[in-house]
Amino acid sequence: MHQQYVLQQSLRYYDPQLNDELDTLRATHELHTFRELVATGALSVTTGDELGKLAYGTGDVPFIRTSDISNWELKADPKHGVDRKLYETIKDKQDVRLHDILMVKDGTYLIGTCAVVSELDVEIIYQSHLYKIRVNPNDMGLDPFLLLAILSSPIVQRQIRSKQFTQDIIDSLGERINELVMPVPKDAGLRKRISKMVSDAMRQRVKARQLAKEARQIVAPSNGERQAQPLAS
Repeated sequence: MHQQYVLQQSLRYYDPQLNDELDTLRATHELHTFRELVATGALSVTTGDELGKLAYGTGDVPFIRTSDISNWELKADPKHGVDRKLYETIKDKQDVRLHDILMVKDGTYLIGTCAVVSELDVEIIYQSHLYKIRVNPNDMGLDPFLLLAILSSPIVQRQIRSKQFTQDIIDSLGERINELVMPVPKDAGLRKRISKMVSDAMRQRVKARQLAKEARQIVAPSNGERQAQPLAS
């Protein structure tokens, strides 16, 4: 009864049909609000920091902004790299770890866009217009890859569209992230299948990024690299 009341309250804004659609999932999914998942410790969420434009271009540590998130990946603009000394002063506060999820909090059409932190992305600074969502140990079979799929699913994205509001001159999801209803499949096999699909996709993208980086670097190797290469016979 309490869960039904929470569900109705959480969908009171602009798309009443969502309530009916989520109700149809009850037989096959556990429906938890984002707030409930945070309250039970399954998830933790924080937001980032603003550095100011004077910090841009001062180093090689990526400063991740809303426009750097696309198709589940972080695509940092090297022009916005910041000084490593600055990174060292803020890295413990930001506490970015492998498989954290970054989700756009403020903007317009980008709100709700997500990316997962790969092994290539752990040394970053992320801005205040992003949520950092971490999946903690839990007993409901929720892992970062499954959560990424859930957050990106049409039913959750529609909720995000219905809840974003105008704040000053930009739209924001703000605290309403806590009202999102997360449909977690009850079937353990399905949960594992979805998680594997996402994790396989992420692994392939990391490999592609590494190969692209290597290709760029060997076009014109540095002196040290050139000397290390064997002469062609």
